[in-house]
Amino acid sequence: MTLNLKKAMMIALVLLVAVISVTVVAPWASSSKTHAGSIEQTENMTGDVLTLSGISAGTSATLSLLPGDICTPIAEQMAELSKYFLIILSALYLEKYLVTIAGIITFYFLIPLACILFCIYILTDGKKWREIAGKLALIGLIIFILVPVSSKLSALVYQSQQSRINNAVEEYNGLEIEGDEGGGIISELTTITNKTVDSVTNFLSSLVESLAVMIVASCLIPILVFILLAWIVKTIFAGT
Repeated sequence: MTLNLKKAMMIALVLLVAVISVTVVAPWASSSKTHAGSIEQTENMTGDVLTLSGISAGTSATLSLLPGDICTPIAEQMAELSKYFLIILSALYLEKYLVTIAGIITFYFLIPLACILFCIYILTDGKKWREIAGKLALIGLIIFILVPVSSKLSALVYQSQQSRINNAVEEYNGLEIEGDEGGGIISELTTITNKTVDSVTNFLSSLVESLAVMIVASCLIPILVFILLAWIVKTIFAGT
């Protein structure tokens, strides 16, 4: 292992890249201001999820107070939907944090590590170190690009179906849930059947459609992107 002036200059340059990555690029890449657009879109989706979750829980509680058991199955279904909204909410918070964490992983760890391995390559002339360094740097850049892209795709899908969410909220605002307590048992059943069950059933359908849109946008798309990332990493390191 011989360290000449040329190798020393190359090592110094590579280490400078590592320092710039940690001190300059990483703070920028992990800043919430850098990803303000993606974070704002995610927060808007989060707000809608919280709204629909509250609507679902509130409607379920109201239905459970109606006389008789006619609306009980619908109330139970709406209570069940709250679990799915919680899953979606967790996925959205994870996506929000991953947007900034991707920058930390790439420019605080992977790029500097790649630089160190490249320095080892310069010192030892071992091509294997150069290949690993290049692959680490490439994977880091792919992670940094794919996470915001995933967030953007989710937002595009969500926005294209925004009307479904708005319709669900509008149906809830126009929903009338009541029972006629002064008309006897038969009158109660008739009122609930004709006015409440039909409107609540339609509202439940709109709520399920909104839930499906949110699952696709906040869960399925990130999962598919993660699978793509795993495949890319496996392909890059194949034969290493």
